[in-house]
Amino acid sequence: MVTRMLKQIKADPAGNLARVQALSHARLSNYRSFFGAADDAQALALYQWNDDLSAVLFRTISLVEVVLRNQFHRAMSLRYGTVGTHGSKDWYAHVALGAHSRSRITGITHYRQGQHMLPRCPAPSPDDVVSSLTFGFWPHLLNLQADCHNHAVDWGPILVDVLPGHRQRQATYWTKLRHRDALFARLDLCNELRNRIAHHEPIWKLGPLMREGRPRKGVPLRIEATAPSTPTSALARLRLLYDRVTELLCWLSPAVAAQHDASDMHLRCLNLLQPETLRVYQHARPLAEVDLAVAVNLRTVRKALRRAARRKQSVVIRDGHRLIGHLTCLVP
Repeated sequence: MVTRMLKQIKADPAGNLARVQALSHARLSNYRSFFGAADDAQALALYQWNDDLSAVLFRTISLVEVVLRNQFHRAMSLRYGTVGTHGSKDWYAHVALGAHSRSRITGITHYRQGQHMLPRCPAPSPDDVVSSLTFGFWPHLLNLQADCHNHAVDWGPILVDVLPGHRQRQATYWTKLRHRDALFARLDLCNELRNRIAHHEPIWKLGPLMREGRPRKGVPLRIEATAPSTPTSALARLRLLYDRVTELLCWLSPAVAAQHDASDMHLRCLNLLQPETLRVYQHARPLAEVDLAVAVNLRTVRKALRRAARRKQSVVIRDGHRLIGHLTCLVP
């Protein structure tokens, strides 16, 4: 009965060839050379691993982005702005932003008519403006030095408000440029990972690991580790970067970070970063299918799923001709 319930979905060599052609041999060649994929099927499986990992990383970074902009928006609104409500004011119109950052704001609050930029009517609310800014805006906000009255921006108490979960709760800590530079690097890391995923670059293909900071005149950044050269070192680097992303989330909001740590998204990401999971993808068995229509009782269903788990197979679940869902093989 278990064998009747648990069917093997046959491999499709012709389908693999079509997928390789669609994705391109050049793109998949990286997976052959770096991971030692023996054939097209293994290269495609590793490409799927990269795609699955990128998806969960992107969701985590998107969560960081939402919390980040809201934290900055609230902290700046408490100190600058006249239009809006408590905690959501037009602070960006009252500080001396750099030319690039200012153009980002103007592109949201104005529209082009010929050679002129005219204000939108009605004007977008502060919440609408902030929600339209890209991730790259926020690291460079730390370049801000003065408001429109040429008064210095007091970053110490602002960053204490932005980062309530950071171990350093003294405003004097954030008045030091090197500490703000390290924060810039952490924000820039998240933005770089986000852009790599958005541009469909292999998430595992990484360069040297630099010390968190910003290059300053006469003070170049130090290399902490060379570029990963093996699958094991690439996984270790990805885990380090993921830990830094989730640590930033904890700095921004311990409550949101705790919820994220208990989520399926977090557990799946940790699983995808395991060497054994990578091997399971590379040497994956064909997909299995469980048909509930032929199940006698719950016991037979459990046996079928356990058998698939032992063989490290992902499972499609059907009820006769109706698709119910699928289960992904997770390695303990």
